[in-house]
Amino acid sequence: MGEIRWTMAGPRPVHAGRDRDREEAHAGRRSPIVLLVLAVVLFAVVLFAVAFAQPAGQADTRHPVAYAVEGLGAWVRSEVDPARLRTPQSALETFLEAGEAERFDLAARTLNLSDVPADQWRERGPQLAEKLHFVLARELAIDWSALPDRPDGADDLSRTRSAGDGQRAASVAPSPRRNLLVGSLNGTAPPVEVRLERVQSPDLPPVWLIARSTVARTEALYDRYGPGWLQRTAPGRAIEQFARAPISRWLLFVALVVAAAGIGSLLQRIVQRSMASSQRPWMRGLASEVARPLALLAGLAAFWLASAGLPSLTGPPARWVASMLAVLFVVALTWLGTSAIDFFSEYVGKHHVDSIAAHDQRRARRRLTYLSVARRASSFVLVIVGVGAALAQFGALRALGASLLASAGVAGILLGIAAQGSLANLMAGVQIALTQLVQIGDTVFFEEEWAYVEDITYTFVILKTWDERRIAVPNRYVISHPLENWEMTSSHMVMPIRFYVDHRTPVDDVRRRYVELLEASDDWDRQQEPRLQVIAAGEDVLKLQALCSAEDPATAWRLACHLREELLAFLSDWEEGRFLPRQRVIVEGRAPDPASETPEAS
Repeated sequence: MGEIRWTMAGPRPVHAGRDRDREEAHAGRRSPIVLLVLAVVLFAVVLFAVAFAQPAGQADTRHPVAYAVEGLGAWVRSEVDPARLRTPQSALETFLEAGEAERFDLAARTLNLSDVPADQWRERGPQLAEKLHFVLARELAIDWSALPDRPDGADDLSRTRSAGDGQRAASVAPSPRRNLLVGSLNGTAPPVEVRLERVQSPDLPPVWLIARSTVARTEALYDRYGPGWLQRTAPGRAIEQFARAPISRWLLFVALVVAAAGIGSLLQRIVQRSMASSQRPWMRGLASEVARPLALLAGLAAFWLASAGLPSLTGPPARWVASMLAVLFVVALTWLGTSAIDFFSEYVGKHHVDSIAAHDQRRARRRLTYLSVARRASSFVLVIVGVGAALAQFGALRALGASLLASAGVAGILLGIAAQGSLANLMAGVQIALTQLVQIGDTVFFEEEWAYVEDITYTFVILKTWDERRIAVPNRYVISHPLENWEMTSSHMVMPIRFYVDHRTPVDDVRRRYVELLEASDDWDRQQEPRLQVIAAGEDVLKLQALCSAEDPATAWRLACHLREELLAFLSDWEEGRFLPRQRVIVEGRAPDPASETPEAS
């Protein structure tokens, strides 16, 4: 029975057999297209596999992080087990140990001789290894802690990668490397880098060798750092060794030290005699200050020049001697600089700055204060630079400095806490000099002490009291506590005189006597008019104050003391001390008896 299919025109019968034949014919037309597409895809896959596949047994085993070289496999394996060259540390240790044992044929196997013709490897390889070992053992300070001990040459510690703003940082695994910097030889321009590189060939697994660039510079390095002419021409060799150097070289080293010391001592005498006979005073004074540091510099220079052409130490002793020589050069230069600064500062202060003891010498005192602060600041900076330059000669200390910088947060906090007092006093000293709170030579009244400012150091102000005592006051304490500077703007001084009298005292008579005493004194500078006033009144006494002036605080103090003595003597002699302070006692029931009034000492 036929199927009824509904269409837009209405229902119409559908013959199932006819429709089925039509659908099978349509499917038959699509099948060739699908098969063709599948065939093309399969052909492309097969073609790709054939193009990139290697023959059986010849698969590529080269490491992606290594330089490809040819022909080194048999050369390296002939003397060295490749396992000893798997990491940068073990490869460099193999080279240095073979050189110290004078197995340069073995040390040559750790060199990348790709740039040398293969037929010259057996002849030139040991020669290059010997020369390179001589230079590295003498001149290169190797930081073994920074040299990886992993086959891939990656750092031992993972790194942290920033993921951008608002995102968390991600930990990144160490990246493999095939070229590493061992160190630099800074005696040339530009510095020569000593490097290791990871190589492999079809018959050699990945190994670490001394880089081709370093091998190519071996001859030039040996010409620069190699032995002197006498060492190259000396017959025979010393057999006995001490600290990896022949005994003969140690003896020569000691002889050089003695000769250099003699040259320095001779130069010191020459300098002292020549400068001491000079007609210029500053030359005679400078002789005793700079003769010794100049002698040390001359001795070091003589030692360095002599050792450049004579048999020298090798290995670690050579590196330590070179480092100590550089440190002594820095010490001598620092010593010479600080001695010259101290001498010229004192010379200028004595001969080109007016006496601070003279009255009204504010400019001289200001110059002397600036000179003192500048001398100490210059010496401090010079010493800091010298210490830094000396420590930079030692690789271990450079690594320590890098570690401290890496933890600068904690180290800075700890250093700040530990040196808080010293740093605060140092900065307070600079503040005192810049603000001119006190200057050398000023008269001050501080903590109930009358004194002179004798010196301003890095951390203290030295006060000299009237009885020749010295008081060291921290700079920070000076700027944080009240201080009377009697000469901050001028040396002129007005000094008060205070004393007590009885209520019945004729103040005008006392005032006239005070004017007579003041006019009769030579210390009065007549800039302040004579003045005597009642400044307070108590139950039993009047408090009087007289003002006197002088050209400087010391003279004003002396004048005030003299006038006080004369006024008290005047009051004591005047009507038998009637006007001195008295205490009055009134007894009830009786009239006051004048005899009951007792004078009170002033």
